[in-house]
Amino acid sequence: MTGAGPARIEALNALMLIRGGEPVGEALAERTRRGQLSPADRSLMTQIVYGVLRNQRYLDAWLAPFVRGELEPVVRDILRMGLFQMGFLDRVPAYAVVDAAVEQTKNVSPRATGMVNAILRRAPSKRPENLSLAVEYSHPDWLVQRWQKRFGIERTRRILAINNAIPPLSLRVNLSRTSREAVLEEIRREGVHAEGSAYLPEAIRISGSFWLEDLPAFRTGLVTVQDESSMLVTWVLDPHDGESIVDLTAGLGGKTGHILERTQGKVRVTAVDVSRARLNLLKQNMARLGFSGHLSLKEVDARVFAREHVHEFDRVLLDAPCSNLGVLRRRSDARWKKQEEDLKEHQKLQQELLEAAITLARPGGVIVYSTCSIEPEETMCVIDKILKSRSDVHVEGVNPYLPSAAFEDYIVDAKLLLLPGDLGMDGFFIARLKT
Repeated sequence: MTGAGPARIEALNALMLIRGGEPVGEALAERTRRGQLSPADRSLMTQIVYGVLRNQRYLDAWLAPFVRGELEPVVRDILRMGLFQMGFLDRVPAYAVVDAAVEQTKNVSPRATGMVNAILRRAPSKRPENLSLAVEYSHPDWLVQRWQKRFGIERTRRILAINNAIPPLSLRVNLSRTSREAVLEEIRREGVHAEGSAYLPEAIRISGSFWLEDLPAFRTGLVTVQDESSMLVTWVLDPHDGESIVDLTAGLGGKTGHILERTQGKVRVTAVDVSRARLNLLKQNMARLGFSGHLSLKEVDARVFAREHVHEFDRVLLDAPCSNLGVLRRRSDARWKKQEEDLKEHQKLQQELLEAAITLARPGGVIVYSTCSIEPEETMCVIDKILKSRSDVHVEGVNPYLPSAAFEDYIVDAKLLLLPGDLGMDGFFIARLKT
């Protein structure tokens, strides 16, 4: 017996970090660095961690008939990992999965070793049956019930299945410095399946195992990770050379970078965020893209910033903080961190931030409001409330600014609403306003 192996050891370590509140991406990055994993082990670790998170409730239902009393969290994680590998992966024989789980249990909770061995030998032949949609697809009851009321059972089932599937990695090519064809050729030389998006000229979709940091095009700033639905925000903003643009709640600067790429740096961009840590990472990202000298960073609440810079910007981008309920296939840990009542709290903040965005825009200026939520409270309702309270603002249709006629089927009241999986993209909402 050679032990659990580095991939499973670090997968368990990552799950422990996530239970402690660390975001899944950061937990995986940390354990990759500390574990010094090979590409194959990084891939297996990532697959196990995301698989456990995406199927957590189903795995617990599978375990339930075999468990008496409370399990230590780390032991439950080991059992979840074992069942996920046996139930959803076919690359490792069942006996090897059981042996690895037993070895891990010996190290962290020796008294539970016999129980883990017995459960993983008996459970595979007794999968759970007659489950609710929420349990079968491992989503919160409140969310599944909400979607069923809006979309019906079959559409909800499709969304849930999409949220549990491995999403493609989407890359944005910096067309100011290279071509999509050149990047595709480089990726394919690594033996990775990649194809150009049918909907955005700068987008590439990658499927299969792939570690981005190994790609020279990423290290040299020729590509950035961004879902296609998120790339559409800059299309709708439609920045022009010489303009003054502000990216409120800029985060890590995904859209800031896209604005600068689209205009080849011929605009003045201000990135605003309350987090110094995020702005530091944004600064690093802009350096990688070659735009360090093309923007200013402001560590300040957007609402305070607006009071100090009334009507100073030609275009204002507000990608508002939200529930992330449109991107659960990528943020698989987020589904367990939200409650329905959170949506109203988010709406209050989104409303205040949108008021700030309007304050910043010059007369005749453009404001783009976007969010990776598909919930009415965070999308249509926010816009409707603004239109009722502000006679100096009106909606402009997004259709003229979108890069493909395929998006016409997803326009609702002049705004874009993509549900998870539409055109193979993440769920997203985009509205364009003008003062």
